[in-house]
Amino acid sequence: MKKTSLRLILCLLLTCMIAFAGCSGEQKIPKPSPDQVIQMLKDGNERFLNGKSEHPHLDKERMRQASLEDQGNHAYATILASSDSRVPVEAIFDAGIMDIFAVRVPGNVCNPDQVSAIEYGIEQIRTPVVVVLGNTQCPAVTAVTRAMNEHGKDMEKNIPPMFAGIKPAVQRTMEKYPKAKGDSIITLAIEENIYISIRDLFLNSPATRERVKAGKVKVAGAIYDVSDGRVYWLEDTTVDSILQEVEGKPDDTQAPDTPEASDGAVPEAQEEVQQVHENAAETHEAAPEAHGDKANAPAPSEADEATAEPKTHDAEVSHGAAPKAPDANEAHGAATDAPAPPKADETESHDSESHH
Repeated sequence: MKKTSLRLILCLLLTCMIAFAGCSGEQKIPKPSPDQVIQMLKDGNERFLNGKSEHPHLDKERMRQASLEDQGNHAYATILASSDSRVPVEAIFDAGIMDIFAVRVPGNVCNPDQVSAIEYGIEQIRTPVVVVLGNTQCPAVTAVTRAMNEHGKDMEKNIPPMFAGIKPAVQRTMEKYPKAKGDSIITLAIEENIYISIRDLFLNSPATRERVKAGKVKVAGAIYDVSDGRVYWLEDTTVDSILQEVEGKPDDTQAPDTPEASDGAVPEAQEEVQQVHENAAETHEAAPEAHGDKANAPAPSEADEATAEPKTHDAEVSHGAAPKAPDANEAHGAATDAPAPPKADETESHDSESHH
């Protein structure tokens, strides 16, 4: 009897070991291509915007599946995003359990811990896409900008080191737009901060660079507008130029010459650039206080060629929704047929709301 029981136990153990070995060595499921994943994210955001979210992969069956299967066979995107509670990453892309490998930190900075997490997402979770997702009214960029302008609140001792990576973005924005003052810098610095994070990722992750160059992984930048839920995609050519700059100067710690504001950026940034140029032409002094219209508003007219500010660049637009900004190659030339920017009293009111 004892021998029979012992044999039965051994057989059960052997069966379990074989089953475990089979699970651990199961065939990896092919992932969509990087471009297909970007389109999946865009489609999900469009559903979210239109109130048609499908809320996929949130049922009990998906939870059971998550407990038994490798998430690497399911997750399709690694997203570095802010910790901002107004940015529900899975929801804005209409995704669910085991769909997105999310890395969250205030200011979507790419410090060593975030680089490690992104590499894990690429290597172990096998996501074909990495998105560095900024958001409008980012508290971290706002805090750093105000601190650098010497009118921000004192931070706890452990916070400044985390935000050290944001300072170069704010500094570069101030250098590009010397007429911009105070909070008018913030919107522009939010986009610049995304490019700084992408560069930090490329600079500190040879594995990411190699996969991008091989076409296995795509790194993209985007901005989520907390006021209406739309995601604006920044242009691929800028990301490519950052990679080339890092490859050519791997030991250089200075940020690359990233463009000012993409066509895919939120209208706030586009209006900010235009107002800086227009006010400089009229008064040659203070920077604008105006933000732009909401994300579905038409593009503002191009500013007259009045200052020596850097040129803007073209960008890839999510579903064609983002309004057109001034063309980089026209050097802020003649105005288009788009409506003029809001009047001063209206924009001042909008600005006071956006920055609180």
